[in-house]
Amino acid sequence: MDIQIFGVVVLAMGIMSLNLPYQWAIYGLAVCSLFGSASTIAFPALGGLAILPANLFLLFFALRAFQLGGRDLWQAVGAGRPGFWLACLCLCAAVGAVFLPRALAGTTYVFAINRGDTDPNQAALQPLGPVSGNLSQMIYCCGELVLYCAMSVFLRRRDAYGFFAKAIMLLAALNIAAAAIDLASYEAGIDVLSAVKTADYVMHGDEELGGLKRIVGTFSESSAFSGFTLPLFAFTINLWLLGYRSRVNSLLSAASGALLLMSTSATAYVGALAYLACLLLGRPQTVAPRARSRKRRLCLVLACAVVLALIYAATFRPDLLDVVTGFFGQTLLDKSDSDSGVERAAWNLQAVQNVIDTYGMGVGIGSARASSFLLVLLSNLGVVGALCFALFFVGAAARPMARAYPAADRAVGYAARQAMIAALIVASVSGTVFDLGSCFYLFAAVAASLSVRRRRANPDPDLATAGADPVRPGGRPFARALDAVDRGMNGALAGGDDGPEGERAARGEAPSGHDGRRGHPSGPGRIGGRGRGRVPAWPNRP
Repeated sequence: MDIQIFGVVVLAMGIMSLNLPYQWAIYGLAVCSLFGSASTIAFPALGGLAILPANLFLLFFALRAFQLGGRDLWQAVGAGRPGFWLACLCLCAAVGAVFLPRALAGTTYVFAINRGDTDPNQAALQPLGPVSGNLSQMIYCCGELVLYCAMSVFLRRRDAYGFFAKAIMLLAALNIAAAAIDLASYEAGIDVLSAVKTADYVMHGDEELGGLKRIVGTFSESSAFSGFTLPLFAFTINLWLLGYRSRVNSLLSAASGALLLMSTSATAYVGALAYLACLLLGRPQTVAPRARSRKRRLCLVLACAVVLALIYAATFRPDLLDVVTGFFGQTLLDKSDSDSGVERAAWNLQAVQNVIDTYGMGVGIGSARASSFLLVLLSNLGVVGALCFALFFVGAAARPMARAYPAADRAVGYAARQAMIAALIVASVSGTVFDLGSCFYLFAAVAASLSVRRRRANPDPDLATAGADPVRPGGRPFARALDAVDRGMNGALAGGDDGPEGERAARGEAPSGHDGRRGHPSGPGRIGGRGRGRVPAWPNRP
């Protein structure tokens, strides 16, 4: 086991978060999730398996949540909550990782990455069997369940939604700064960000496409950067639509959108187009009525900008249209003919074959790769696992939000739901493993915490059930009558029901000289001051 310098930094951050207010744990996890190519602890004996900063900090994140409310840690996965299906998904993943590769060994071929191979970064077609990916992906899945539960505990604290929004806004700003440093250092011929890319990955930081540098930021390749940036763009632009810190979020969303356009990644372009369609179909006006007019202005500005750009190019720079169409054709249309495109198409075809060969049971989490998260989900966890994930996602992102929450909290929850949708879109385009990253489950916890739980229908009070106490005839009206009688009895205890005090008691008011607190005004709560019995506490009714 080798502890990297980055690991020492994360350990120091984790220890500090245990002794600081809880919001610092949220800030720390958000910052650690940015460094997706950094290694904190490496295990050479396991083929160079590395623990990423977010995974290491998750230990302290969970401990801080346990300090706040250890008993509440598992309430987020109770029956009837979206987290229940996430817990079922993790159970399926754990059982499948242990039994399926052994029970179905040799029945199908998979594209698996085994760290025991000579080159662990290359996926090779091999018979189904246990690989190191089963263990690592199962640990990631269980860790994401713990992250979801811990974040749900933090959300019970005051101002938690505001702190979460600040953490994601800080993360978006750091991601923009890292991309700017990546571009500037490439022009200067100095790889500044190599200090935070210590994991045993193949780095693609020096590649160009169409004469433009492919932006990778703190990640290993452009598609990973795009998959991380698009949910941040979705989160910040929806906060701007809802009027939540409009100036800051307008700048963050504009910069993130510009980086997606400049990234030269097919994942960014396909994912952004698909998400913009979801953005137009969204209903932010259910949270903030003014969001509808802002969305209309946004659509109008974008449409005018596109039309003016086309008119300018057709009138003054006809050659520019050929350059742009050639660039996007090379990025999107020619992608399928490239070596990477052919390889990823083979992964997807084999993933479909894995589902057929295993009769929908899957090959076990971490056993097979694909080029789409949806195919990874089906081929690894089978139909049952895919159904559990679908129920979890719909429960977190599609349930109505309770209007009892403050408008600012509902704005953050709505933006988190949009970020979940963006993350799933981009993962469906190019996701190769089950792990969706820590940010996705942070968004999921925030989105699910504001959902309205379905309430069971109240039984008819006039109908008695076997084994239950006898039901009072007349139902609720009779119960209200008994409450009135009870108030009259309290008035009699306070001084009789035929005097002024009794009349005040019958109206539910406190007796004269009473300040609404427990006890009796004549003494310290005891009859005569020293008796054994106590005067019944006066109900402080409105």
